[in-house]
Amino acid sequence: MKKKGILHKDLCALIAELGHGDVIVVCDAGFAIPKGTKRIELAVEKDCPTVLRILELLREELIIERYALADEIREVNPVMLRKYREVYAGLKVQETFVPHEKLAGEIAERAKAVIRTGSFQPYGSITLYPAIDAPEWYRAEGVKVPEFYRGRV
Repeated sequence: MKKKGILHKDLCALIAELGHGDVIVVCDAGFAIPKGTKRIELAVEKDCPTVLRILELLREELIIERYALADEIREVNPVMLRKYREVYAGLKVQETFVPHEKLAGEIAERAKAVIRTGSFQPYGSITLYPAIDAPEWYRAEGVKVPEFYRGRV
């Protein structure tokens, strides 16, 4: 039996199958998950678990190159924006913003999975873009690091 880290079977399986170029959404309790999109249901009750807690757990098990938040979070929920930035502080992770309509629509539709939490936070959903471990991939003798990865190697 696994004794630490993420224990949820479906979440562990998702992490294991993610590759560079995949997209996952960690959403709040009110997020309308598109029909046909894989759903990992974690919500138990209000704010249990929160998006923030799931991000903290995922940070330990998943390499990401960027995340996207709804544009609206900057005005409506700046406290959560600050907390999300704290989760990824010190890492070379790019932050981007998109209209909430795009995050909840076309991005969620193409996501490998949507992880639904119990968060009650307006515009609290986040899109994660997994990456490779660039220092490991480009460490072999004679391998040249592409410009895209230079800042991460």
